[in-house]
Amino acid sequence: MSKKFLFVNENIFTFNSGTEFSAMNRIKLFKQNNVDAKIVTRNFNPSLHQEIKKYGIDDDDIINMYDYFQGEMGPKKHHEYLRYSNLVDKHEYKIDGVDNNKSYIEKLGQRVAKVSIFPLTVGEIGNVDYYDNFGNVASRDVFDYRGFKSKEIYMHPDGQIGHELVFNKAGQPVMEITHMNIGDQVLPTMFKLLNYKGNIYRFNTEDELYSFFLNEISDKDTVIINDRPSLTAAVGNVNNTKHKYQIMHNEHTEDASQAGNPNAKLFDNLNPLFDNYQNSYAGVITPTQAQSNDLQKRYPKMNFYSIFDSAILEIHKPVANVTNHEITYMGRIFRDKNVAELISIIPAVKQTIPDVHLTMMGYFESAQFKNELEEIIKQLNVQDSVSMIDYKAGKDKQNVLEKTRVLVQSSKGEGLSMALIEGLQYGIPEVAYDVNYGPNEIIDDDKNGYLVESGDLGKFASRVIDVLGNDEKHQQFSNHAIEKSDKFSAENVMKQWNQFFETI
Repeated sequence: MSKKFLFVNENIFTFNSGTEFSAMNRIKLFKQNNVDAKIVTRNFNPSLHQEIKKYGIDDDDIINMYDYFQGEMGPKKHHEYLRYSNLVDKHEYKIDGVDNNKSYIEKLGQRVAKVSIFPLTVGEIGNVDYYDNFGNVASRDVFDYRGFKSKEIYMHPDGQIGHELVFNKAGQPVMEITHMNIGDQVLPTMFKLLNYKGNIYRFNTEDELYSFFLNEISDKDTVIINDRPSLTAAVGNVNNTKHKYQIMHNEHTEDASQAGNPNAKLFDNLNPLFDNYQNSYAGVITPTQAQSNDLQKRYPKMNFYSIFDSAILEIHKPVANVTNHEITYMGRIFRDKNVAELISIIPAVKQTIPDVHLTMMGYFESAQFKNELEEIIKQLNVQDSVSMIDYKAGKDKQNVLEKTRVLVQSSKGEGLSMALIEGLQYGIPEVAYDVNYGPNEIIDDDKNGYLVESGDLGKFASRVIDVLGNDEKHQQFSNHAIEKSDKFSAENVMKQWNQFFETI
């Protein structure tokens, strides 16, 4: 097909949510099937081309707005090592290496700058903070992972950002960003493109600039698929193509149990789509047919499509004879994921399975929330039975899942659940709350796991015990999990996309 697909997102982060993982999974699926597609990100991110390598994403799979206007969208070709950089005239300045993470630059014994080494590199320049005569940071140079100065930031005396210049690789400014006081905050108030195609363009917000950028890379055959509700307006205002779609990754109502109620309160971030931009979008893609049906009743004039938001690209053969009693939660460790309930069932499980261990793997909502969970662990006296670890990728994540005997999830609502789908490809039995929308698409109750009524902690604990304590049942559930994984295979998910292509 002649269409070009753009998957619109804010960023690829160090710690990503299911939204970013869905987009990265989708780009791999489309590449396997020779469909022209790119992930398109808005945010300035000097680490972007470093981060995507962790997830098997190539440089030419992604277009970043700032990269585009800098004229620098390729891979890393240069290493800007501090010791050999022209940044420092060794005849006038001395480099004082403090540790592997930072060095100071001194002149006549006075500290004039601090160089922060780019994360996960050896001696390459990250940020350079320049000090005024009073020791305050007056300006900052930001280097891209690919080895060039990407931005200069000039500070107000109180340390807040006043002005920014974005540079191309040749050192020429291509963009100015002005910050001013808005109420009691200093915020960006103007984005100015400098000499872009011979002209100067001014924008009040980053999203206005993003709409302009999306128009620049789009034509009538471009299909824009927006992954982020926060970008609804930016995508809605693109006029070079009529093929604009919103993907939903989560349930749409604040009370997930009321998702079928047309009067239930929507999440606030969805109001712009349904209240202001209905006519700007050709349709909405949901991960389950049930959610499409519920939304169709609520918005009968809109087009809704159902496509799983994750495909299993490979099957990992289950590790033979997994006899440990390891249970795992994988995903965002946020309040809305209701993860404290997983900790609360451990004392009950321990009464029957004394060596049970729960690993919670993900990134945390905040340090405060992590502290709250640690306090719950102490109060329940299960310090030896619960571990909380950062999210893992690649082989490190595989090592965790291969040792997992039961995958658990306690969300009150889901769009589909990439974590539960990923568990299938490892043949892991699963226990989750039976909530809208995803778990009952993935778990066949009493076949590859258990579905439990939301909030029934006693039943949840007993179901976990049932799988952990019965090797024969565990094996049966594991076999069925592998069988169930075919539903979400790359072939079957691509069939859904091909059916969608026929509607464009």
